[in-house]
Amino acid sequence: MVAKRVALTMVERTMARRMLQSAREIPQFSATVEVNFDKVAAWRCRISRERRVSVTALFVWLTARALLKHPRLNAQFDDDAILVHSNVNMAVAIETSEGLVAPVIRKAETLSLSETAEVLKDLTDRATRKRLSLGDFKEATFTISNLGMFGLTRFAPIINPPQAAILAVGAIRRVMQADEEGKPVVSQIVDLTVTADHRVLSGVEVALFLRTLRDSVETAEFVK
Repeated sequence: MVAKRVALTMVERTMARRMLQSAREIPQFSATVEVNFDKVAAWRCRISRERRVSVTALFVWLTARALLKHPRLNAQFDDDAILVHSNVNMAVAIETSEGLVAPVIRKAETLSLSETAEVLKDLTDRATRKRLSLGDFKEATFTISNLGMFGLTRFAPIINPPQAAILAVGAIRRVMQADEEGKPVVSQIVDLTVTADHRVLSGVEVALFLRTLRDSVETAEFVK
Protein backbone atom coordinates (compact mmCIF):
# COMPACT_ATOMS: atom_id res chain seq x y z
CA MET A 1 0.00 0.00 0.00
CA VAL A 2 1.31 3.43 -0.97
CA ALA A 3 0.57 6.34 1.34
CA LYS A 4 1.65 9.94 1.50
CA ARG A 5 2.87 11.18 4.87
CA VAL A 6 1.59 14.69 5.61
CA ALA A 7 3.23 16.46 8.53
CA LEU A 8 0.91 18.20 10.97
CA THR A 9 1.19 21.95 11.39
CA MET A 10 1.91 23.32 14.86
CA VAL A 11 -1.76 24.29 15.16
CA GLU A 12 -2.88 20.79 14.18
CA ARG A 13 -0.45 19.17 16.63
CA THR A 14 -1.76 21.34 19.45
CA MET A 15 -5.35 20.58 18.54
CA ALA A 16 -4.67 16.84 18.34
CA ARG A 17 -3.08 16.87 21.80
CA ARG A 18 -5.94 18.83 23.37
CA MET A 19 -8.67 16.71 21.78
CA LEU A 20 -6.98 13.50 22.96
CA GLN A 21 -6.81 14.97 26.46
CA SER A 22 -10.50 15.89 26.23
CA ALA A 23 -11.60 12.43 25.09
CA ARG A 24 -9.50 10.65 27.73
CA GLU A 25 -10.19 12.80 30.76
CA ILE A 26 -13.67 14.30 30.40
CA PRO A 27 -16.94 12.30 30.67
CA GLN A 28 -18.93 14.02 27.93
CA PHE A 29 -22.57 14.01 26.87
CA SER A 30 -24.49 15.99 24.24
CA ALA A 31 -27.99 17.46 24.03
CA THR A 32 -29.73 19.13 21.09
CA VAL A 33 -32.65 21.51 20.71
CA GLU A 34 -34.46 22.55 17.52
CA VAL A 35 -34.93 26.32 17.25
CA ASN A 36 -37.25 28.34 15.02
CA PHE A 37 -35.16 31.00 13.27
CA ASP A 38 -37.96 32.82 11.40
CA LYS A 39 -38.04 36.06 13.43
CA VAL A 40 -34.27 36.46 13.46
CA ALA A 41 -34.05 35.68 9.74
CA ALA A 42 -36.65 38.37 8.99
CA TRP A 43 -34.76 40.86 11.16
CA ARG A 44 -31.42 40.09 9.45
CA CYS A 45 -33.10 40.62 6.08
CA ARG A 46 -34.48 44.02 7.17
CA ILE A 47 -31.13 45.34 8.39
CA SER A 48 -28.99 43.82 5.64
CA ARG A 49 -28.63 47.15 3.80
CA GLU A 50 -27.44 48.95 6.94
CA ARG A 51 -25.18 46.34 8.53
CA ARG A 52 -24.36 42.66 8.40
CA VAL A 53 -24.60 40.51 11.50
CA SER A 54 -23.35 36.98 10.95
CA VAL A 55 -25.12 33.99 12.47
CA THR A 56 -21.99 33.24 14.49
CA ALA A 57 -21.81 36.77 15.92
CA LEU A 58 -25.48 36.61 16.84
CA PHE A 59 -25.06 33.34 18.71
CA VAL A 60 -21.92 34.58 20.48
CA TRP A 61 -23.91 37.55 21.74
CA LEU A 62 -27.01 35.58 22.74
CA THR A 63 -24.98 32.77 24.30
CA ALA A 64 -22.95 35.15 26.45
CA ARG A 65 -26.18 36.46 27.94
CA ALA A 66 -27.66 32.99 28.40
CA LEU A 67 -24.50 31.97 30.29
CA LEU A 68 -25.10 34.75 32.81
CA LYS A 69 -28.36 32.97 33.68
CA HIS A 70 -26.72 29.53 33.67
CA PRO A 71 -23.20 30.13 35.03
CA ARG A 72 -22.41 26.44 35.58
CA LEU A 73 -21.87 26.13 31.82
CA ASN A 74 -19.27 28.91 32.06
CA ALA A 75 -17.11 26.88 34.44
CA GLN A 76 -14.51 24.14 34.73
CA PHE A 77 -13.84 21.07 36.85
CA ASP A 78 -11.01 21.53 39.35
CA ASP A 79 -10.30 18.34 41.33
CA ASP A 80 -12.63 18.61 44.34
CA ALA A 81 -14.32 21.85 43.24
CA ILE A 82 -15.92 23.65 40.29
CA LEU A 83 -14.55 27.00 39.19
CA VAL A 84 -17.37 29.26 37.98
CA HIS A 85 -16.03 32.17 35.94
CA SER A 86 -17.34 35.69 36.48
CA ASN A 87 -16.76 36.75 32.87
CA VAL A 88 -17.67 35.04 29.61
CA ASN A 89 -14.51 34.71 27.53
CA MET A 90 -15.96 33.21 24.36
CA ALA A 91 -13.70 31.14 22.12
CA VAL A 92 -14.94 30.90 18.52
CA ALA A 93 -13.78 28.04 16.30
CA ILE A 94 -12.37 29.35 13.01
CA GLU A 95 -10.99 27.17 10.19
CA THR A 96 -7.72 28.37 8.66
CA SER A 97 -5.25 27.02 6.13
CA GLU A 98 -3.16 25.69 9.02
CA GLY A 99 -6.02 24.07 10.88
CA LEU A 100 -8.73 24.93 13.38
CA VAL A 101 -8.09 27.80 15.80
CA ALA A 102 -10.29 29.26 18.54
CA PRO A 103 -9.43 32.87 19.40
CA VAL A 104 -11.22 34.47 22.33
CA ILE A 105 -13.73 37.32 22.62
CA ARG A 106 -13.06 38.58 26.14
CA LYS A 107 -15.88 39.69 28.42
CA ALA A 108 -18.39 38.90 25.69
CA GLU A 109 -21.25 39.52 28.10
CA THR A 110 -20.33 43.24 28.22
CA LEU A 111 -20.42 43.82 24.44
CA SER A 112 -23.30 45.04 22.32
CA LEU A 113 -24.33 42.99 19.30
CA SER A 114 -22.57 45.44 16.97
CA GLU A 115 -19.40 45.33 19.07
CA THR A 116 -19.51 41.53 19.10
CA ALA A 117 -19.78 41.45 15.31
CA GLU A 118 -16.82 43.86 14.97
CA VAL A 119 -14.57 41.91 17.34
CA LEU A 120 -15.42 38.61 15.67
CA LYS A 121 -14.71 40.05 12.22
CA ASP A 122 -11.32 41.30 13.41
CA LEU A 123 -10.41 37.91 14.90
CA THR A 124 -11.53 36.09 11.76
CA ASP A 125 -9.57 38.43 9.48
CA ARG A 126 -6.42 38.08 11.58
CA ALA A 127 -6.83 34.31 11.79
CA THR A 128 -7.06 34.11 8.00
CA ARG A 129 -3.93 36.26 7.64
CA LYS A 130 -2.10 34.28 10.38
CA ARG A 131 -1.76 37.36 12.56
CA LEU A 132 -3.25 36.12 15.80
CA SER A 133 -1.05 36.35 18.89
CA LEU A 134 -0.80 33.94 21.82
CA GLY A 135 -2.83 36.40 23.86
CA ASP A 136 -5.79 35.90 21.52
CA PHE A 137 -6.17 32.31 22.75
CA LYS A 138 -5.84 32.71 26.51
CA GLU A 139 -8.42 32.30 29.29
CA ALA A 140 -11.34 30.99 27.24
CA THR A 141 -14.28 29.88 29.41
CA PHE A 142 -16.73 28.63 26.73
CA THR A 143 -16.55 27.77 23.02
CA ILE A 144 -18.89 28.12 20.03
CA SER A 145 -18.43 26.12 16.84
CA ASN A 146 -20.60 26.97 13.82
CA LEU A 147 -20.41 24.50 10.91
CA GLY A 148 -23.76 25.52 9.48
CA MET A 149 -22.10 27.35 6.60
CA PHE A 150 -20.73 23.97 5.47
CA GLY A 151 -24.19 22.42 5.38
CA LEU A 152 -24.00 20.34 8.57
CA THR A 153 -27.43 20.34 10.19
CA ARG A 154 -26.28 18.85 13.50
CA PHE A 155 -23.02 17.77 15.11
CA ALA A 156 -21.65 17.04 18.59
CA PRO A 157 -18.30 18.77 19.18
CA ILE A 158 -15.64 17.72 21.68
CA ILE A 159 -15.07 19.92 24.72
CA ASN A 160 -12.05 22.21 24.65
CA PRO A 161 -10.40 21.55 28.07
CA PRO A 162 -10.54 22.82 30.73
CA GLN A 163 -13.92 24.27 29.76
CA ALA A 164 -17.11 22.54 30.89
CA ALA A 165 -19.15 22.97 27.71
CA ILE A 166 -19.18 23.84 24.02
CA LEU A 167 -22.05 24.93 21.75
CA ALA A 168 -22.46 23.69 18.16
CA VAL A 169 -24.57 25.65 15.66
CA GLY A 170 -25.93 23.76 12.66
CA ALA A 171 -27.15 24.90 9.27
CA ILE A 172 -30.32 26.94 8.97
CA ARG A 173 -32.75 24.84 6.96
CA ARG A 174 -36.32 25.13 5.68
CA VAL A 175 -38.84 22.58 6.92
CA MET A 176 -42.59 22.12 6.62
CA GLN A 177 -44.39 22.53 9.94
CA ALA A 178 -47.91 23.08 11.23
CA ASP A 179 -48.81 26.52 12.60
CA GLU A 180 -51.03 27.15 15.64
CA GLU A 181 -54.12 26.46 13.54
CA GLY A 182 -52.70 23.26 12.13
CA LYS A 183 -52.03 24.74 8.68
CA PRO A 184 -48.78 23.80 6.90
CA VAL A 185 -46.13 26.53 6.84
CA VAL A 186 -42.47 26.63 5.82
CA SER A 187 -40.19 27.59 8.72
CA GLN A 188 -36.48 28.18 9.09
CA ILE A 189 -34.97 25.86 11.70
CA VAL A 190 -31.52 25.57 13.30
CA ASP A 191 -30.26 22.83 15.62
CA LEU A 192 -28.19 23.85 18.65
CA THR A 193 -26.14 21.17 20.42
CA VAL A 194 -24.27 21.43 23.70
CA THR A 195 -21.57 18.96 24.67
CA ALA A 196 -20.97 19.13 28.42
CA ASP A 197 -18.69 17.78 31.14
CA HIS A 198 -20.84 15.45 33.25
CA ARG A 199 -18.63 16.12 36.29
CA VAL A 200 -19.81 19.75 36.20
CA LEU A 201 -23.23 19.63 34.57
CA SER A 202 -26.36 17.52 34.64
CA GLY A 203 -28.67 16.94 31.70
CA VAL A 204 -31.27 19.20 33.30
CA GLU A 205 -28.83 22.11 33.61
CA VAL A 206 -27.90 21.81 29.93
CA ALA A 207 -31.56 21.51 28.94
CA LEU A 208 -32.45 24.69 30.85
CA PHE A 209 -29.58 26.57 29.20
CA LEU A 210 -30.70 25.41 25.74
CA ARG A 211 -34.27 26.43 26.53
CA THR A 212 -33.10 29.93 27.48
CA LEU A 213 -31.09 30.20 24.27
CA ARG A 214 -33.98 28.86 22.18
CA ASP A 215 -36.42 31.36 23.73
CA SER A 216 -34.00 34.23 23.03
CA VAL A 217 -33.90 33.30 19.35
CA GLU A 218 -37.57 32.50 18.89
CA THR A 219 -38.92 35.62 20.66
CA ALA A 220 -36.18 37.84 19.14
CA GLU A 221 -36.89 40.47 21.79
CA PHE A 222 -33.45 41.99 21.15
CA VAL A 223 -34.58 43.37 17.78
CA LYS A 224 -37.23 45.63 19.30
